[in-house]
Amino acid sequence: MEIRAPPTSLRLAPPPAAASFRRTPLRTSFLRGSVSLKVVQVRQSNVNRFKCNSIRSNLFDRLTRVVRSYANAVLSSFEDPEKILDQAVLEMNDDLTKMRQATAQVLASQKRLENKYKAAEQASADWYRRAQLALQKGDEDLAREALKRRKSYADNASSLRSQLDQQKGVVENLISNTRLLESKIAEAKQKKDTLKARAQSAKTATKVSEMLGNVNTSSALSAFEKMEEKGASLI
Repeated sequence: MEIRAPPTSLRLAPPPAAASFRRTPLRTSFLRGSVSLKVVQVRQSNVNRFKCNSIRSNLFDRLTRVVRSYANAVLSSFEDPEKILDQAVLEMNDDLTKMRQATAQVLASQKRLENKYKAAEQASADWYRRAQLALQKGDEDLAREALKRRKSYADNASSLRSQLDQQKGVVENLISNTRLLESKIAEAKQKKDTLKARAQSAKTATKVSEMLGNVNTSSALSAFEKMEEKGASLI
């Protein structure tokens, strides 16, 4: 006889769908979006929606705390005069490097202009002497041609002279600004050292105040008075 299992309507329920996790970089608008925070974003499943909502709430609270602590740290650093001066000195040193590079380039350009100007002046003088020699020999045509060449070089020298004067003005301006920036950097460094000394003095004063605040002078005096009373009673 074949034995059959009794019919049943029970069915095994499929295992609950596991919540899938997806790492998504979140950006905050703080500091123009330069702060990037990575958190785990939970994709809700139909089976366990309530649990996922709870996880998302916890993660959002954590994210809020992180952003708040980061903002407080940045703001406190901005309020630190020493750090502000450090940043200012760094930026001024960068500007000073750029100005020195620009000055070197302008000086090199000025040197090239001077060489071209001297060459044009020398050529103009040479062609003038040739014109004089041609006239002495009675060759007026050659003298006229030499004078034309001389005028061409003289005009070129005049143009180069004008450019050279402008270039010298630029160089003088750059050198003046470079010296001014160097003095500002020295002044900022001096102020930074002064602020460091003040900050150290303030920290020392705060520590001394805390130490004095922890000393219970009233209890010590009362104990001393009790000892005096006991000593007086023994006499």
